[in-house]
Amino acid sequence: MTLRELAKLTSYSVSTVSKAFHGAEDISEKTREEIFRVAREHGCFGKYYKDKYQKKIIAIICPELRSEHYASFVEQLQSRIEKDDGMVLISTDNFSVTRRNELIEYYASFLAVDGILAFHQTEAPKRGFDVPVISLLSYKEDIPCDSVRVNVQKPVCDAVEHLKQLGHRRIAFIGESLTKPKADYFREAMRLHGLPCPEEAMIESPYRFEQAGKEGMSTLLDTTDGYTAALCAYDYIATGALKALAKRGLSVPEDFSVIGMDDISAAAFMGKELTSIASGLHEVCDTAWELLQKKMAKNHSPLCQQITITGELILRETTGPVPKR
Repeated sequence: MTLRELAKLTSYSVSTVSKAFHGAEDISEKTREEIFRVAREHGCFGKYYKDKYQKKIIAIICPELRSEHYASFVEQLQSRIEKDDGMVLISTDNFSVTRRNELIEYYASFLAVDGILAFHQTEAPKRGFDVPVISLLSYKEDIPCDSVRVNVQKPVCDAVEHLKQLGHRRIAFIGESLTKPKADYFREAMRLHGLPCPEEAMIESPYRFEQAGKEGMSTLLDTTDGYTAALCAYDYIATGALKALAKRGLSVPEDFSVIGMDDISAAAFMGKELTSIASGLHEVCDTAWELLQKKMAKNHSPLCQQITITGELILRETTGPVPKR
């Protein structure tokens, strides 16, 4: 539909209709709304509307949505933003830095969103970008952009200390290719507590999710001897590890102790409730949204803010005293 045809339907001049769509101040609100109503009825509102959308539009870029860990953060952020009358756009980057940067540029330059929340972002926004970008859950400290991260190192250290107090000395780590930072935290925790951490104890599965845990635990049991506990890089891996132990007739925690990470909703409802490390879901999301709102304000500080929230070890039923042999 042409602007002339739309003007004819509204009984206003082409000039008046054009001014209404461009936000001209000399067009009354009543006239503007009448023109907009007719445009919406005939499906051409988006074609001619040139003013800024009334709601704040926030883009969320996360690695994936298959994992409840990331899906929970996205859902919580969306709920928080929409509660304040914002609108959310969601994209995934499949853990690709290149893809993430492309999405940031697309949202900032072409869609002109009001703010961006990008998981694991560690690079400064391109010069000239005036759209604030907040990094979420980056493993790195002191990055050149605003960030809200979780200190996972402390609860990993707490987990190792907990197992040590239960008498465990031979503790393994089961992860996969995307969890190398957590593996490094585990190595450091073992060193701090004076426990051995040979390479045989560091299992990196070629798989992901439950399969990584099942295959990783099987590898540990088949190729080593004497391990009595394992810290798993995330709860899905812990679930697979528990499956592998059960298949071999080993009881948890009587024969083997298992700790997961992320504290997904199912962790507290397994046959044996899973001991896990929580990532501060609500605190991270509330803090990130509050920070982004400040950055979207016209008088916001150009200085980068680094906010760290400490994760927490949640003790449940899958850890116990070292078995007597």
